[in-house]
Amino acid sequence: MRKKTLSLKMYSAWDTHWENDYVSMETAILFYPPFGRLHGHPYLPAKIKHQIVRLSETIRGREARMRRERDQTRELIAEIAHQMRTPLANMESYTELLVYQLSPTSAAQPGGSLEGVPTAQSGGSLERVPAAQPGGSLAIESCILALQASEEKLRFLTESFIKMARLQNHLIQIRKNLESLNATAVSAAGMVRKTAEEKKIDIKLEAEEEILAYHDPNWLGEAVYNLLDNSVKYSPEHTVIIIQIQKNEMYAQIKISDAGIGIQENEEAKIFQRFYRGANVGRQPGFGLGLYLVREIVLLHGGFVKAQRREKGLSISIFLPV
Repeated sequence: MRKKTLSLKMYSAWDTHWENDYVSMETAILFYPPFGRLHGHPYLPAKIKHQIVRLSETIRGREARMRRERDQTRELIAEIAHQMRTPLANMESYTELLVYQLSPTSAAQPGGSLEGVPTAQSGGSLERVPAAQPGGSLAIESCILALQASEEKLRFLTESFIKMARLQNHLIQIRKNLESLNATAVSAAGMVRKTAEEKKIDIKLEAEEEILAYHDPNWLGEAVYNLLDNSVKYSPEHTVIIIQIQKNEMYAQIKISDAGIGIQENEEAKIFQRFYRGANVGRQPGFGLGLYLVREIVLLHGGFVKAQRREKGLSISIFLPV
């Protein structure tokens, strides 16, 4: 940041006359009478010295903050481009294959033209579909399903980036009212019930009584949903996910425990970083945004989140002030 300058008549220790020298505001104040000169001249009160130092520190702090924000913006743009590159590239490939399959030349080939061609995505890797039936109907259907999957991933990424930007720039208004945490948790569990039933996973709520806490049911519900969605995604079939709600003198707690793949040692804090994915996730699909959004939402509620490794699985707790 360019420092403000001004033109002053200035004087040396021997009253030598300097005219029309352009100097920084800080230097001008130090030299210009009656404020005094450098090297501890008695004309310069200690209070003014202190104010100048504070002003200089404020300017340096703002410059450092601007540099950090610029670097974070560049990093975020690079991360967004990286996350979107794969689904966009897949859509391009599937579209080309679909156009080729529908072309007259391809239709004339018996058995279809996409045998063994990668046309579906699962967990970030391309799977090969079986040979198309005459007319290529199976290959065409595979291409369409793959295009739909890529479109869903792009929509999810776009919506997540919008939420992330709104959270970081404090554009989201958290409307906290004294509401039931039990009801918020039950509503979030209903959103993942279908997926859980497909894997024969039971979701149980443990709460001795109805717990009330100041929160925004919509936004906190989304945080709880993200935790439950992760638990269902990374848990094996025929397991149980437990939601515990309790309250003490300082905090209300929502604790979600599963018997899934868990995390490695020293990953308890890392999993809440943007785009971070645990070492145990393997080829499971995901982008590393869910837990980051959970943390940001809970922080806007004045609370915090904590992950705890289990012998088998993981527990994540949301703490809200009471």
